[in-house]
Amino acid sequence: MYWIKRILQVLLIILLLAAGYRVALHLYVWLNSAERIAARSEEETRSVVHWLSPDRPLIYTFPTSRTVAIRVLSNAIFASQTVLDKPINYAIEYRLLDSQDNELEKHTYHHASKLALEEGEQQVKQLIEDRQALAVTSGQSFYVDWQQLTRASKISLRLIPEEPSLRGVVVRIHGKTPTNADDVTRTWLKLPQQWRERMTSYHTLGDSGLQPQQIANAVSYDWRKLAPQGIPGIDFDADILYESLPYNVITYDFSAQQFDLDGYYTRPGLAASIRLSEAGDVNLQTQGDIKDLQLTWYDLTQQQAPLTLQPVSTDDSTRFLLPDMQPGLLVIRSRVEMITTWRNELEQVIAPLHSYYYHLNEANQAEYTVQGDSDLQLDMRGAPGSSVQLSVYDAEQQLLRSETLTLTGLNSGFDRLITPETRREAITDSEKRYLRLSHQAHRVTVSSADPVAVKLQSRQSAMHHQNYVCATLCDAPQNGFTEVGAWFSQSADNEFHFIEQQLILKVRLFNAPPPVEEKQSGYLSQALFVSLPVSNTALVYSPPKYFALPQPAEPFQYKPLVDLAQLYDAQLSMQQTELVAAPVPKIITLSNTGIRYTEQEIDQLDKAPDLSDPALRLFINQGTRRDYWKVRLFQLQPGQTLSQDYRGRDKPMAIVIKPFVRGTHPVAPLILTTQLDGQFSKVVTDEYSIARKRYALAPDLAQPAFLLHPKDPALTAYPSVTLTIGTDIQQLNQLIVSAEQPLWFALLEEYATPPPQPQWWQHEF
Repeated sequence: MYWIKRILQVLLIILLLAAGYRVALHLYVWLNSAERIAARSEEETRSVVHWLSPDRPLIYTFPTSRTVAIRVLSNAIFASQTVLDKPINYAIEYRLLDSQDNELEKHTYHHASKLALEEGEQQVKQLIEDRQALAVTSGQSFYVDWQQLTRASKISLRLIPEEPSLRGVVVRIHGKTPTNADDVTRTWLKLPQQWRERMTSYHTLGDSGLQPQQIANAVSYDWRKLAPQGIPGIDFDADILYESLPYNVITYDFSAQQFDLDGYYTRPGLAASIRLSEAGDVNLQTQGDIKDLQLTWYDLTQQQAPLTLQPVSTDDSTRFLLPDMQPGLLVIRSRVEMITTWRNELEQVIAPLHSYYYHLNEANQAEYTVQGDSDLQLDMRGAPGSSVQLSVYDAEQQLLRSETLTLTGLNSGFDRLITPETRREAITDSEKRYLRLSHQAHRVTVSSADPVAVKLQSRQSAMHHQNYVCATLCDAPQNGFTEVGAWFSQSADNEFHFIEQQLILKVRLFNAPPPVEEKQSGYLSQALFVSLPVSNTALVYSPPKYFALPQPAEPFQYKPLVDLAQLYDAQLSMQQTELVAAPVPKIITLSNTGIRYTEQEIDQLDKAPDLSDPALRLFINQGTRRDYWKVRLFQLQPGQTLSQDYRGRDKPMAIVIKPFVRGTHPVAPLILTTQLDGQFSKVVTDEYSIARKRYALAPDLAQPAFLLHPKDPALTAYPSVTLTIGTDIQQLNQLIVSAEQPLWFALLEEYATPPPQPQWWQHEF
């Protein structure tokens, strides 16, 4: 009997252990089967969302008398992240119903959005369904305002799928209702702290920050979530959506089928362009006929003529390749309406630039708070003959000055307006005016009786404009040099009013190719021997622009000597010409060994040079296509400053600095600082001269240059720096130049009247 009891006890213990093990195993499997979701944060929330059906609509009821507006937030859902950069298209049909379910209005809103970015980029969204985290697109929204809700008490929503891979769409509906309390401050304090932080975060998006009108609107109204009619799980399905706050809502509301948001839209009279900053393949995708597309590559230095491109077909009938593209401007034109999507070698979408403008009219003006002694740039777009009123006030609201600006309204041909329906509309070209404010200036208003798009930018005149410059287009490397833009956009004090009235315009910006125009101006160079006593001549490659008309060659212009026939022709020509008619041609010899540089007249040569010697490079100032110019360079050491005085002289149109550095393998970019001192205009002008600039210049290895020195002729060229002397400079006093590395340079001045003789190279040949 004893053993029977012991056996039963053991069996009972084994049974309990087995049951406990089974429960623990099920618990472990259940916990392990739950898919990990994104890390939580204090700024993250979860929302109950409802699945939309294409067959059975969701119906929401709201109080008509207390509902000011309705907001519909939606997200498209995928089972997995199959496509990362392709917009997802879907539509929501909504109907407004009265209390008897009679239809009052019916509309359809199409949406286009992309999958939300991955964890760590502050835009995480995950939908939890059966312990699975589904791929969710960025939030989309549309609003139904009070004008449509005067008689409606219900809203019905139905999904219209437009993507076969779409798993579904989830929505949450909020109604904007006024708060009950009269004191908005008390109402704000009554709200839970978490809700106050949430509303503060939601209303501080962008550069504007909280405005008094925004705070009043935030506490006078509340967005209350609406629940659909029916029993959960029967008439609709609910789920949980985790998302970071504030809501990552990217709104594209329109009532017609949309254009691709990342696409480049072209049609006859409206072209687009892409700035190619690095060499490599470029991919394009289009649903249209590639024969209707016209692609042209432009060299922004204008040394090469425009090149017409022929796309190469790929395995995909909608994708084409432009191989081995060089830095420059790619202009896209088409014979019909077309949408093209462009990607670089890494398959990254090349997105166009865009800017925002305030839409002014007779009832709406833009108001800005400005800082005294700052400079303004007013960017305007309007029809021909439109006028804009610019008024400047002091801190006491006393009018300091008022200007009326008239627009020419030329059609851009490249820039376009993006409508709320994502359609592209032609817009006039940007017209800029500049004004240097007085010390008393405190407030600026911009108004117009005509429909005009306006953007205001500002800067401090004493601030440096820092720029990384290459011979062609390039991206600034991470080398410690920080670029500082010339102008910074300024938000209007009443920006919230423009947001409420939907008067903010989105304009996509494209560059037009450089114009083909032959300059009639000429260049002079000043002798800098007093300020910079160390100088030397150099042979610099300076090819003309592709459209330049042939000009008579000058003695200071050279070409490579590659055939002895050139030398014999020069000697024969000299024998047939009187000595007083022309100077004797010369040959410049550069060697890698021994004496590195020699220069001789051709009648002094003992024997013909050996052109087969790879250690020699020879140049002759005879013949045509002489693109090497002999110039004089001056040396500027670090810590040394050049002050060029312009008092009592004619003001040049521009000042050009052509920099060079000894050696052929410079490591760091050349840092160059310039400063213009003078008397600047205080009236509105259409030109602006930046007084202080700091450049980081990348080596231009494609431009050969040689210092004509017997020991070391190695020289590296850098991009030229052009300082435009605008009409806003009434009197130019001096130019100050300094560098952080040893520098050789030529200083050129551009004048409207060409010089009677080339003083730049006088006595250098």
